[in-house]
Amino acid sequence: MDCRPKVNIFATRDALSAALAAHVARLAAMATAERGRFCVALSGGSLMDIISPCLGSHPLRDTLDWSGWHVFWVDERWVPWSSPESNFGLARQQFFSRVSIPGEQIHAADISLSPSETAQAYESTLAAVFQPGAGRLPQFDLMLLGVGEDGHTASLFPGHPALNETRRWVIPIADAPKPPPVRMTMTLPVINNARHVVFVAAGPSKANILSKVLNFSLEQPELPARRVNPSNGELEWFVDRAAAAES
Repeated sequence: MDCRPKVNIFATRDALSAALAAHVARLAAMATAERGRFCVALSGGSLMDIISPCLGSHPLRDTLDWSGWHVFWVDERWVPWSSPESNFGLARQQFFSRVSIPGEQIHAADISLSPSETAQAYESTLAAVFQPGAGRLPQFDLMLLGVGEDGHTASLFPGHPALNETRRWVIPIADAPKPPPVRMTMTLPVINNARHVVFVAAGPSKANILSKVLNFSLEQPELPARRVNPSNGELEWFVDRAAAAES
């Protein structure tokens, strides 16, 4: 059964940025108050461009308690951290340099290992931080996701066997249909176990795919973004008017 999300539409990209940053700040404060920390998984693409300007500047930058943040990546590309395609590298440049999250709580993937070794190591990091117990999944406070023009999210692409993974938390991808082809990604069971999942989309290039993903009158399991249905959490979309133009 599809989880019908709340769709928040904003007139401009700047308004989207401000609202998203405020929403993340509220969730962070709530998680820190209730559990002593805030565990968030970031995506790549345009997410950092959208969220960093407001979350990484006054007043949020100066009022949030960054000491409880633990940051992970929903997926990562097999490129050096200095590459503009590195999700961690982009976040380090645009966000981490502006806030005071403890370095040991920023959990970047170790791409010096092989793809399979890195995925296993990242899974071990999740186990060490979350300590969910035998047979249980790590539970993030927030997953921030994007959506590709083909409907992919994280590094889960239409028709790819990774969509059917139910055992592993993190897996290597050797044949992504868009460059770079080698990646790692969290799997749907982990994504769907989050307390809050937020999709972020901006600009006219996203309008067509949003019209498909958000059309709940049609079953579209071939679209990975439609398979994000939190089992016991909340699903929301934060989009600008241009992205929502065809929905």
